Amino acid sequence: MNYDARLRRRILFGIGGVGLLIAVVFVLIQFQATLVFTVFLYYASRPIYRKLDNFSLPSRLQGRYLPYRRQVLAVTTIAVFLLPFLFLLTYTLVLVVPEIQRFVGGNGPGAAYLSALQSAQGSGLPAPLVGLEISDILAMSPEEVAAILNNPAVQTWAERMVTTLIDSVGLIANAALHGFILLAGTYYLLTDGSQLVGWFLDNFDESGVVKSYAVAVDDELSSILFGNILNAFVTGIIGILVFSGYNLVAPEAVKVPFAPLVGALTGAGSLIPVVGMKIVYLPVGAILAVAAVASGQPSAFGFVILFLLLAFVVVDTIPDFLIRPYVSGNRTHVGLLMFAYILGPIAFGFYGIFLGPILLVLLAEFFRTIASYVLTGRQPHEQSSLSDY
Repeated sequence: MNYDARLRRRILFGIGGVGLLIAVVFVLIQFQATLVFTVFLYYASRPIYRKLDNFSLPSRLQGRYLPYRRQVLAVTTIAVFLLPFLFLLTYTLVLVVPEIQRFVGGNGPGAAYLSALQSAQGSGLPAPLVGLEISDILAMSPEEVAAILNNPAVQTWAERMVTTLIDSVGLIANAALHGFILLAGTYYLLTDGSQLVGWFLDNFDESGVVKSYAVAVDDELSSILFGNILNAFVTGIIGILVFSGYNLVAPEAVKVPFAPLVGALTGAGSLIPVVGMKIVYLPVGAILAVAAVASGQPSAFGFVILFLLLAFVVVDTIPDFLIRPYVSGNRTHVGLLMFAYILGPIAFGFYGIFLGPILLVLLAEFFRTIASYVLTGRQPHEQSSLSDY
């Protein structure tokens, strides 16, 4: 076979490969939010995975354990860390979303969906069905039942209930699918991520430039995603629980307004450099102090002080002390990170809080590692190795 024929065959194979790559990218784009969150969960759980790997087992179990070490560690990490974290996050959303709807006036598709659910629970029944019991329906003649079913109001109500049921089933199925992708994706990144990266570098990185870039990106993402964003989530969850608990004992005059929402905002505030979450709970404390003065109750000031102490010690200081070693990136500028956190959700939606910092790190490390190689041809400084997956 001559050179031209081989070249044409290579071009055809290359076109086919590009087509397959486009198809894969198209599929992945449909799950972009879930995949971005999977990357966050992977980096958030990897330190736990490593800690578990440091535990030694009795020698008699080592032979049975070693062939499945990575799989056992990944399952244990997901069971002891990811599932409780996702449960707390879901519980947080259940608390926060109604508060947001109440804060904005209860309008929008969420309120309409809740209204439909209320209708499914019995409110807004059409007149022919009001007050009917099962025993009443069983005692009816077929003609009476047919008359009720043919009533236009009953038919409209039934259609609405069927639509609500189908939407609910679809919502549950969609949530289950995305939950499976999250857990399965995190599992396989923990168990096989290093092999996949190693295979790619061995086959497509003769120069070593991509390895240097991958090492730098991996190190920075590990620091930022495990530190900053995980700290914000944990702080937000603690804030919601603490402020909601405070409202259980505080007098009506000095209760925290929209407590779950304020708690979630404290977590978001922890992403702001210098001032952090104080930008949230100090103004709330000032509002409560004004409310205490207006109430004329001397004991109310004690609860305001209690709120500030809980916010400073339990919500602010303790999580910051525990996660401080991981909070900031090694090389990414703090100001740029702040803009990534702000602009990411605006540009991409809720998952932009993860995608914004990821894109910033990819861009920053490109200019540090690859741009000089492109412009000058000089090899980047050799990095040690990729982090152990």
